[in-house]
Amino acid sequence: MFSLLQNSPVQRLSLDTTDNRNIVLDIKRDDLLHPIISGNKWRKLKYLLLLIEAKGYRKVATMGGAYSNFIHSLSYVCHLLGWQCDLYIRAFPEQVLTPTLLDCKRWGANLHYVDRKSFRELRNNPPGLPDDVLWIAEGGMHELSILGLQEIMMELNYQYDYIVIATATGTSVAGLVEGASAYQQKAKIIGISVLNNAEQQCQDISYLTPHADDKWSIIEGYEFGGFAKNNSELTRFISQMEQQHNIALEPVYSGKSFYAVIDMVRSGKFANNSKILLIHCGGLQGGRPIS
Repeated sequence: MFSLLQNSPVQRLSLDTTDNRNIVLDIKRDDLLHPIISGNKWRKLKYLLLLIEAKGYRKVATMGGAYSNFIHSLSYVCHLLGWQCDLYIRAFPEQVLTPTLLDCKRWGANLHYVDRKSFRELRNNPPGLPDDVLWIAEGGMHELSILGLQEIMMELNYQYDYIVIATATGTSVAGLVEGASAYQQKAKIIGISVLNNAEQQCQDISYLTPHADDKWSIIEGYEFGGFAKNNSELTRFISQMEQQHNIALEPVYSGKSFYAVIDMVRSGKFANNSKILLIHCGGLQGGRPIS
């Protein structure tokens, strides 16, 4: 399976707003790593899979929403490897299954539905599971996930001033911060918050990278109302990006980070002559409508 995933390409994005100010805007196309296990989902899973194999586990469990890219990727991996996969989903059993959950079920995952209150409690108190089942925190948040994200820095050919990625839990930002330090990449890491919990994200990142507070920041204001919220302006932007630049986005993560970076360039938040790397975090589950 590892042989299927190679380094992702970098695509230069040329816009009037960047060209006029001599700003380099490169896109790290992690969405092209794999048709299903794409983006930071693969980065998070890589070393977790090695740990699972080394410890002899064949059963895993995790939690997520009905459009979670992480549970989608994990279910597919478990399907490929013949592992048991249990998913604790923030939803009700009477709800129509999303395309994401239909895929997970088709790949053999066991779905367990929990309400919002119980779901929040699971974040700090995982369900009682047999000893032969490995619990993976929401979104793959784990120190080994950070290790996988560091490797992005190994694939870069030159220095950037800013490296930007969408963030919900803060895991990706923490991994990039650690990677920048490990591989002498001097860029400041910017996380575009996609939900209304930037304060919690900052706390988690500070915990994961306690000596690097001056090397990263979280940008608010591009949540479009909150997690998985959307409006016509964002929808129109996503459509234009695909039509004009052949880059597929979705409204939960990547659409918001792309919109934010281009808006920040337009409004002068990045200095002239800046070199920016925007990481496409992969995963398009948020853009799949229920049929």
